[in-house]
Amino acid sequence: MDESIRVLHVDDEPGFAELTAEFLEEADERIEVLTASRASEGLERLGEERVDCVVSDFEMPGMDGIEFLEAVREEYPALPFILFTGRGSEEVASDAISAGATDYLQKEGGTDQYTILANRVLNYADTAAAKSQRERQLDAIEAAQEGISILDEDGEFTYVNEAYADLYGYDSEKMLGMHWSALYPEDELSFAREEILSTAEEEGGWHGSSTGVRADGSTFVEDHTVSTTERGELVCTVRDVTERKERGRALAALHEAATDLEAAETEDEVYDVLLEAAEGILDFDLVAVDVVADDALVQTAWTLDLDTEGYYEETPLDEDTLATRSYHRQETIVVDDLSGHEVTPADPEYRSVLTVPMDELGTFQAVSRATGAFDEADRELTELLVGHAREALTRLERERELRQRTEALERQNDRLEEFATIVSHDLRSPLSVAEGRLELVRERYDDPHLDELSSALDRMSTLITDTLTLARQGQLVTAPDTLSIAEVASRCWGRAPTADATLDVEDATVRADADRLQQVFENLFRNAVEHGGDDVAVSVGLLDGGEGFFVADDGPGVPEAERGEVFERGYTTSEDGTGFGLAIVAEIVDAHGWDVSLAESEGGGARFEIRDVGVVGRETK
Repeated sequence: MDESIRVLHVDDEPGFAELTAEFLEEADERIEVLTASRASEGLERLGEERVDCVVSDFEMPGMDGIEFLEAVREEYPALPFILFTGRGSEEVASDAISAGATDYLQKEGGTDQYTILANRVLNYADTAAAKSQRERQLDAIEAAQEGISILDEDGEFTYVNEAYADLYGYDSEKMLGMHWSALYPEDELSFAREEILSTAEEEGGWHGSSTGVRADGSTFVEDHTVSTTERGELVCTVRDVTERKERGRALAALHEAATDLEAAETEDEVYDVLLEAAEGILDFDLVAVDVVADDALVQTAWTLDLDTEGYYEETPLDEDTLATRSYHRQETIVVDDLSGHEVTPADPEYRSVLTVPMDELGTFQAVSRATGAFDEADRELTELLVGHAREALTRLERERELRQRTEALERQNDRLEEFATIVSHDLRSPLSVAEGRLELVRERYDDPHLDELSSALDRMSTLITDTLTLARQGQLVTAPDTLSIAEVASRCWGRAPTADATLDVEDATVRADADRLQQVFENLFRNAVEHGGDDVAVSVGLLDGGEGFFVADDGPGVPEAERGEVFERGYTTSEDGTGFGLAIVAEIVDAHGWDVSLAESEGGGARFEIRDVGVVGRETK
């Protein structure tokens, strides 16, 4: 099953569209962005490819964003649509929402806007997918529960299903042979004869609202359809509009709850909204949320009375309960009567239960002291509500992990900077004193040992410089730029001691820190010349699949047994080398979140492959 989230971004500025696509795809590996420069092109792509969410500009030639939205809604009424525009006004926002936009975002400076957009895309796409699945289930449920009956030429029932009989409060078998007029109040009979039956006979069918009367004398508004058959029979389908209106109000209230869940900033806020909706919208009295912790379901939020007999604080996952079953199976469990059930309830007074899994997070459970308290509508609405809560909790967990990772990286940067400062100040000062004293000694004495001492001091200076570079280049890359590999590589090649060496570059665009990417190429070029000679041939190209790039040469290469050691600090095959050059490359690659490895080139030399870069486009130069 394809788990990718395909986003269609329509914007008449190709540069901005490409930048937005890059940020969205970097934000989450599931996101795949399709682009279009006009609304008409966007409509064509919608007809040709699967799209999970549309992001559109407002001001575009031919058809603006609102007109595009209206065209999309005609064919794809449930497809998430986000208006992402630089023109911000209450009028545009109002028009967008009125036309059916899922959301409205204004373009701003900085990269935070892309993070917000990515989060909205993920939430709306996931919610739409879940909603689509739930709506398919609801459609099947509604069809199965729809009241259906058949009348003969005399207007008497020859067939009624259970849903039809239940709707009017009769036993289905006792309704057979009953005349249809028994289901209408006196003042509705003339309407039924002159409007419903007459229209059905003349036109083959009728659909509209009418008033039904139940066995107990109560009335209700019914959505009524009557169709004729070739044998002169009438097929009637009836729904209780009153019940459907209540369901509609519940769905609208759940939508508001979903908005509150999306805005929740803590787990406690999510639980508060979840319990409030369960009580106020679904009319559940006894509710508990169990969260997985230390191989147990721990009751974290509840409306249960803490003094209730049998109350529990946690349940081991290996214990057999309805909650653990629902969690392990990842399926909703509804029990109409717990008396005599194989699983004993926490409180013997509980008679029915509804348990919904929250993926790997835990379970949501509603219980009642009445039998059959939860019908299919309760189940579906609860799954919808719990789905929104689960998404909110998952979002908060991702945000917390991101904050923790960012804080850890910032601490790492601080430690590296502190180390670099110590090296710079505490080592260079005595080294400078030693170099000065050496010059004074040279003025008084002519001794060959002084040349060796000078070489040692020079090597110490080089080691300090490389150590500083290694520390600072390993810091987290927080503000990458969009760079051309060809331009950076060519600039670095001009600075390297290349002599008669040659360079061939296949261009691509990458997101990187300019100075540190330059350091990577300089070190790799210097390494190629030092080991391959003045006439070495070096090539820079893209890896298959566009997942990164490589720097290769036709020099002597590195034995396979030693390739895992070349990036270690201090590794060198040269008497004059410090062993920091390739270690610095590895640190810079790691700071970008990339990966580097060494292989053999086509010419038998070294081939440094840098992956997980995310290159865009290619052009041979």
